[in-house]
Amino acid sequence: MSKLTLGLVAALAAAPAFAQSTSAGVGGQVVSAAGQPVAGAEVTITHTESGTVSRATTDASGRYNARGLRVGGPYTITITKPGEGTKTEEGVYLNLNQVNTVNANLTGDVAATNLDAVNVVATAGGLDIFSATKMGTGSNVTRETMDALPSANRNIQDYIRLDPRISQVSKADGAISAGGQNTRYNAIRIDGISASDPFGLGSNNLPTERQPVSMDAIQEINIDLANYDTTIAGGTGAVINAVTKSGTNEFHGTVYGSYRDKDMVREELRGEKFNGFEDEKTYGMTFGGPIVKDKLFFFSNYEKYERSAAGISLSDTPIGKGTITQQQITDVQNFLGGLGYDPGSLTAPNSKTEIEEYAVKLDWNINENHRAALRYNKMEQNVVRFPQVSTSAISLSNFWYQQPTEYETWMGELFSDWSENFSTEFKVSHKDYSANRVPLVDMPQIRIRSGNDSLYVGTEQNTHVNIVESKELSAFGAGTWYIGDHTVKFGFDYSKNDLMNFYGRNLNGVYEFNSVEDFLNGRIARYQLRAPRAGGSRSDIPADFTLKNTGVFVQDTWAINYNLSLMFGVRVDMPDFSSQRLYNPRIEQLYGFNNTQLVDKNLVQPRVGFNYTFDSERPTQLRGGVGLFGGAAPNVWLAGAYQNTGLNYIEYDERNLTSGFTPDGNNPYIPAGGPAAARQNVDIIAPGTRLPSVWKANLAFDHELPWYGIVASAEVLMTKVKDGIYFDRLDVSAPTAYGQDGRAIYWDANGRNPANSRMSGGTNFGMTTGTNRATDRANRPSDIGDVLVMRNTDKGRGTQATFSLAKPLTENWGWSLGYTYTKSKEVSPLTSSQNTSNWNNTLIFNANEDVAYDSRYAIKDRITGTLEWKHNFFGDNATRVGLFYEGRSGRPYSYIFYNDANGDGATTNDLFYVPSGPGDVLFGSVVGGRFVQSAQMEQDFFNWLAQNPELDAYRGSVVPANSHRAKWINTFDVRISQEFPGFVKSHKGEIALDIMNVGNLLNKKWGLIDDYGFYATRRVANYAGIDPATGKYVYSFTGSTDNPAIQENNNDKGNTAVSRWSMQLTLKYKF
Repeated sequence: MSKLTLGLVAALAAAPAFAQSTSAGVGGQVVSAAGQPVAGAEVTITHTESGTVSRATTDASGRYNARGLRVGGPYTITITKPGEGTKTEEGVYLNLNQVNTVNANLTGDVAATNLDAVNVVATAGGLDIFSATKMGTGSNVTRETMDALPSANRNIQDYIRLDPRISQVSKADGAISAGGQNTRYNAIRIDGISASDPFGLGSNNLPTERQPVSMDAIQEINIDLANYDTTIAGGTGAVINAVTKSGTNEFHGTVYGSYRDKDMVREELRGEKFNGFEDEKTYGMTFGGPIVKDKLFFFSNYEKYERSAAGISLSDTPIGKGTITQQQITDVQNFLGGLGYDPGSLTAPNSKTEIEEYAVKLDWNINENHRAALRYNKMEQNVVRFPQVSTSAISLSNFWYQQPTEYETWMGELFSDWSENFSTEFKVSHKDYSANRVPLVDMPQIRIRSGNDSLYVGTEQNTHVNIVESKELSAFGAGTWYIGDHTVKFGFDYSKNDLMNFYGRNLNGVYEFNSVEDFLNGRIARYQLRAPRAGGSRSDIPADFTLKNTGVFVQDTWAINYNLSLMFGVRVDMPDFSSQRLYNPRIEQLYGFNNTQLVDKNLVQPRVGFNYTFDSERPTQLRGGVGLFGGAAPNVWLAGAYQNTGLNYIEYDERNLTSGFTPDGNNPYIPAGGPAAARQNVDIIAPGTRLPSVWKANLAFDHELPWYGIVASAEVLMTKVKDGIYFDRLDVSAPTAYGQDGRAIYWDANGRNPANSRMSGGTNFGMTTGTNRATDRANRPSDIGDVLVMRNTDKGRGTQATFSLAKPLTENWGWSLGYTYTKSKEVSPLTSSQNTSNWNNTLIFNANEDVAYDSRYAIKDRITGTLEWKHNFFGDNATRVGLFYEGRSGRPYSYIFYNDANGDGATTNDLFYVPSGPGDVLFGSVVGGRFVQSAQMEQDFFNWLAQNPELDAYRGSVVPANSHRAKWINTFDVRISQEFPGFVKSHKGEIALDIMNVGNLLNKKWGLIDDYGFYATRRVANYAGIDPATGKYVYSFTGSTDNPAIQENNNDKGNTAVSRWSMQLTLKYKF
């Protein structure tokens, strides 16, 4: 490549990337044989397969630009000027969200010759890097790469993981993190429409198990971690945009099916048999072509996925162990049957999950200056759930429930060239989403204890009413104006999301009985009920609100010279929430907060990026930028302000009743005299709170090496939190004492007295004083429950350093190798859908502290590698091999107390204080009503500590959160495919085998993902009080039972086999 062309790459593709668009662009400069700009040259850009034509004319500086083009190709670009000559470049491919550069040097020869072109072809690394618009951090995944690399799940996460900066922190859940940020802070879009979970309930960012559009219908994926284009919105983590395929002038399609069953998965691993499914089947088709040649095209797809699993296994449940007998179950069935209610049986049908998706897309070339597209898509998912089936619980069939989910979208967009210097893009879309639990009966939840085990019948308490609905309307408009060396882009986007979350936990009532005999005789141990407030109705309970956002943006991309391009602009987001209806004066009286305050602060986001191309023999560039990026908090967190005001409902919690049982969930028993413990649970948003935002800055150097077109890159990406989110608990009040490590203690005097410590079996440890329980949150008013306030924090930051080598895919092979180091800190991991759980699961030294610890989502070291190889052994039938490798650090974990050490009411978040040596804390237990020290227990602890040197290093101090990591993980996945002749000469068949976790196929000890589960904690010892004489902590130590477990299970799919080898067979017919 000439030095002149290298300069032009930087200077002339100086238009912004189409960040949230579904299109591509091309631009460049035309010069004469003398190197002078050629004005008035005609540029014709033809999409070969559809006949779509776009035309442009060079300006006085010889520059041309074309936008709103189809993604992919091939394109033919012809540039001609009478008296100067004609040049043509064929086989040009254009990438999503990229402006490709094609320059021409007209020699004065009338004959057509090849252009000096820079084709941006997105591979797993490669020449897509070298573009004047490449300033930030990100990557593209093409259709060819998707076809070549392995994926047993057929989901978008299997391709997002190709970027070494993005980690699957929980492979079983499909949760991905960008730069150590919260997994819910990513935005996933398809054709520019949000495909993310609209309520933030799922850790995989998606509304269903898979993305709403089949992977066979997707043309390309764009992954942005820091794109300084001001059209980017809605994601402080990664913004992932996929574009769907379009029809062409020829009819083409596929028919395909994929299959795997339990025999295609490692059967046993560490003594656990695989029970994730009996079989998985996916089958579908795609078909597209012309309606009117060169004018109107269609593309359609249909796909259905089925997963069948065996019904519940009774062998490991209480019925299998004999702790609950068949006679007891029969007695319960007969009793309820006599009242006219059927609790069901133990006979379980196969657990079946079905996902059905279909879509159609129309593309219309209105004329050479205007192009339109329209797409419709619908996905339906249905899953059967089996709650309370475990080693300590068994439930009958009518306790189970179905969970259907629907996702439906339509989208229309228009691309227009109004003149040589001005073009526009407009888009409007609508999305409907619903996820409603469907109980099989309308009954209360009934729990009947049998020793330490339980039998559940009726309706599961979280399923009494559980409805999520979202209806979102979005619009986008942008204009691009070319003014000499400047490309100015400006526009707006707008969204209106009507949300409803009816979480009617306990609305039918929840009964607990200590035995079957008590149940048959109506002796109720505990009864809980959530009911409408006095004078209210059930319509007060759901969170029913509207979230609007209006964004405006403007930016200028300036081609300063042949080497340097500069992009600078600003975006403003203006959120608007519907009003809160219920004002709670009691909360303002106690804590000074008006609970009707909502997020309403505008966010101004300046951004700037640059690209400098060096005058060198081979492509070399320096790129970078800095900008502010606003995101969106999951709506489920914001819904608490509407649903939990302390006035939406009242809660009854009664104990030791001798009457009041009814199996009628539609008319639950309401205790006389009002609630025995009327406590208000309230969620508040602090005044001035903003939605999440982070500063991002990157600096990168890219260079093509002398061998085989290999590209070497080094890049640093830094983030700094501007507006993070965490939760305070206002009902904690003031501390009652301080521990020897300076920790604030909230236990009352009874809770600090070692004589009141008790062990109730295993490691279940608490504080009591006979019949009067010790009180945590000692200063809390009696009528106040959990009072959470959402706040902003500016603490938190991250650094990622990435080094990569990539050989672009040529005719036969290509490969990539990348390494990323990640260091990230956060105040709260925000793990859950309920704000109380988000507070409970934030690891702390002191309650409500605004302190940043190492992020639980940061994978410190990650190595990725890909290999794509193909060869035609049998005529023109290709044999392909695709390999993906990942080696990474284990997930972070923390050392904590077994129980509530500081008395704030949370039992899973107190960071552990490591005694400096014998005598630093006291060890012992209660004997005969008084505390007795135990030298043996102390010795046992320090013996155990010596065997755990990573913890021993923190003697005399508190172990920081997430300061330790699980084992290193290595996994290899491979795909082998072979084409074969079809029934017609132009048709092809293909058979492919995906082998996931190949290492585990070779050795059962390889490819295992070990971690410490959802909480990512390792418990050490119990808090047992504070010695009144010395002020020392008192510990009870019976041995730490928390060890790493193999990551395989998630709540939705059961065993996902991510730590086992598995195979999937795919057969496809292409025509």
